[in-house]
Amino acid sequence: MELTINRVVKNWEHATKIVPSTDLDHYILAKQGRRFAMQPDAPFWKEAFAEYGLEPQSVEPMFQNMTTNHYEDNAYTHEHIDVAQDGFVHVRCNVVLKMPQFGGHPIIDGEPIMVGLHDMWLCLASMERHASAPIKGGQRTTFSFGAYVPVDQVNKIIKQD
Repeated sequence: MELTINRVVKNWEHATKIVPSTDLDHYILAKQGRRFAMQPDAPFWKEAFAEYGLEPQSVEPMFQNMTTNHYEDNAYTHEHIDVAQDGFVHVRCNVVLKMPQFGGHPIIDGEPIMVGLHDMWLCLASMERHASAPIKGGQRTTFSFGAYVPVDQVNKIIKQD
C-alpha cells in the first residue's frame, strides 16, 4: 500500500527515552525464539501517532503497546494481518531499540522496509500484510505503540488512484 507520507521516521526523537520491558517474567513466549510484553500505557504514545498526522481513538485492546524481542537466530514474525473494530484501523508505530547484525527488518505487503536503530515505522496492521525478516547475530528489540485510528483519518494518508 502506498502512503502519502513517509512510512519511516529516521532516528525518532523519543526513541532513546523508551525503556523496554526487562523483566522476563512479564514476557509471553511466542514461536521460534520470539517473546513480547504488553502494557496498556506508554510514554510518547500520542507523539508517535502525531508523527504521521494521526489522532488515535484508543489503545489497541488485544496486544496494547508492547516490547517485542527476537532473541534466537532465525527468529522472525510470520506474515499476517491483524483485526480491528468496525470503523477503525489497527495501526502500529514500531520503534527499533536493538537490531541484530543481520536481518530483522520489517516486511510490509512483501516489500522490505529498511530501518536502523532508533527509527520508527508505521504499519496499518489491519490493512497490510506484515512480517519481519529472520535475524542472525544478535537480538531485535522493538517497542510497538498500538492504537485504533478512525478509518477516515487513515484514508487521508493512503495514496488514492
